[in-house]
Amino acid sequence: MERIGLEPGSEIGGYTVVAPLGSGGMGTVYRAVDGGGDAVALKLLHPHVGSDAVTRDRLRREVHALQKLKHPGVAAVLDAEADSTEAFLVTELVPGDNLEEHVRERGTLDAGELLDLAEGLRDTLVAVHGAGVVHRDLKPSNVVVGDDGPVLIDFGLAQAADDSKLTSDGLVLGTPGYLAPELLEGAEPDEASDFWGWAAVLVFAATGRPPFGSRPLEAVLARARTGDVDVDGLGPLTAMALRRALAPDAADRTTPDDLVAALTLVVAEGEPIADATDTTVLTESDVVGTTVLGPEPATVAVAPVAAAAAVAPVVAANDGHTRAFDPGLVDEDEDEDDLEDPEDLEDPEGVDWIAEDLDASEEPEPEGSGYERPPALRRWGTLLAAAVLLGSAGALYPGIALVVFVLLVVVVRTVGSTVEAMYGRRERAGVKRSDRAIAVATLPWHLLRAVVGLVPSLVVAGSVVVILVGVSWWLVGNDHWAVGGSPSGQEPQGLTATILVGSFVLLGAAVVWWGPLSLMTRTGARRVLAAVAPGPLGALVATVVLLAAASVFIVQILTGAPITWAPLPTPEVP
Repeated sequence: MERIGLEPGSEIGGYTVVAPLGSGGMGTVYRAVDGGGDAVALKLLHPHVGSDAVTRDRLRREVHALQKLKHPGVAAVLDAEADSTEAFLVTELVPGDNLEEHVRERGTLDAGELLDLAEGLRDTLVAVHGAGVVHRDLKPSNVVVGDDGPVLIDFGLAQAADDSKLTSDGLVLGTPGYLAPELLEGAEPDEASDFWGWAAVLVFAATGRPPFGSRPLEAVLARARTGDVDVDGLGPLTAMALRRALAPDAADRTTPDDLVAALTLVVAEGEPIADATDTTVLTESDVVGTTVLGPEPATVAVAPVAAAAAVAPVVAANDGHTRAFDPGLVDEDEDEDDLEDPEDLEDPEGVDWIAEDLDASEEPEPEGSGYERPPALRRWGTLLAAAVLLGSAGALYPGIALVVFVLLVVVVRTVGSTVEAMYGRRERAGVKRSDRAIAVATLPWHLLRAVVGLVPSLVVAGSVVVILVGVSWWLVGNDHWAVGGSPSGQEPQGLTATILVGSFVLLGAAVVWWGPLSLMTRTGARRVLAAVAPGPLGALVATVVLLAAASVFIVQILTGAPITWAPLPTPEVP
């Protein structure tokens, strides 16, 4: 007999219950500790799971497969008991909020966060499918947003519970709005249906709304069957890619790799027209939350249409719960009349070339692809803050500052050369999935180009600095100029000396920045800043961080800190 509402201190299979975390149609989840005191998530399954031989066999097989799967995107299965009516499953306790809670509390994901979520979940699903397991219930409450990426939880291990009854009654078990259309027609869950749910989860993450609405239930199912997905407010490329990934017919769907490629393009180059995506923080009434460990909400069996014909229809709402329902709730003829077919919708104006990019052939187009290279925007505020940092650091540590500056210039020139070469290929032949692989493979060549191209600027900068230092030394040595606080025969010291040294470092850096063959230095810096500090907010944060770092050196200069010359030789005032 099932023990309902276990009190803290109760023991199950050697695990001590600490507190309940949630309950649903398949069982109740508790926070528990094992014999060593480590926290775990213990899911006590309902009695009908343990009493069904088919379910126990499936539970054993899938637990065994998941225990062998070691993947950071999967909540590890630590233990299981399937041979009694008090069946349970023990997994690691994953820290963090589930995606539903995360969006409700912090707002929708931006383009970069959406790409990270898409890539992380895609790679996790590939690993799970490779282990012979289908998740069966992809939805926001079953994805934990952790510091190290998304983690899938609450696999539908008990989903086969009472399968024969569900089949005989013509019911389907799942979460409306995240259940692939083919499952509504009686197909078995598989990899394709998991990836359909994956795309639906991405829509929720990007919009903060259920992908096919929330009520009534019949309309939710009808929209899913016709692909009428809610992508309002998203940029045209993101919206089109998600809409195609949620096509009703599996054969018409954009592949997961192509969807990730589209989101990658958005992150790298933005939407083809102004992105109107709004970040909206939802109230609790907007999104129905579930526990972070994802125990199933109560399973609801919706009566078959034939049995319900004699009573007044009940309008059900889709609340995000996993439920058993009758796919016949939706009349397919009515769908075609009442719901707009997404195939009849025109793609947003100006993004036809994006559609071609997603399906681009590997053969180059002789007349160009129509691809436009994104501009390398100037970031004067950030660069001026970087110059302040270089000058203040160079005043106290000229040798180290110059070495670091030269290394950074090599890096940005390499990145700039690599990215510009990729954009050139895209202008000739369009966007291809092989673009980034080619860019990585050609990095050594672009590194060589960066170093060779930097030599002229370094030579000119070195010559200018040497000449000015020589003139200054001559003026000091002939008593035409005195460096305050720096006696003859000793190394330069004092405020005047540090300011002079910092000025020489900045002068040399300026010549490198604007000297011969320096265009790639500036272009590369713009591309790097656009990637590491994107948008106005990123520029502001980068500027503040650079100025904060510079302030540390400025304080040292003002308090009389000595100059550290290494790895340069220590000079002496003539």
